[in-house]
Amino acid sequence: MHDIAQRIHEADTLWKLGDDRLSSEDGAGAYRLYTQAHDLVTDCPSLHLQAHRRLRRVSARHGHRFEQLTDSALIALAPLGVFELIAWFKRSSSAADQACKRAA
Repeated sequence: MHDIAQRIHEADTLWKLGDDRLSSEDGAGAYRLYTQAHDLVTDCPSLHLQAHRRLRRVSARHGHRFEQLTDSALIALAPLGVFELIAWFKRSSSAADQACKRAA
């Protein structure tokens, strides 16, 4: 897997493309791009949280109720450290990387 700085850059590009798709009412395209970005940053807690916020937005607009519920639950659990726990389970050192911390 690429280093975290490169993955952050790739995720940012995918989120911008997803935003463009969402604004043009292509919810399926936005969801696909946001999911790709999500998968790049699951070991960076702050960006993983940001990914679920974006996914919840597109899910809400396009009727993906189960995904919206999952995203909402994870976002609600963020203050309890759920995203840090996920990064820990991934056994990645990226959460402590300066690039990941700057992305917060």
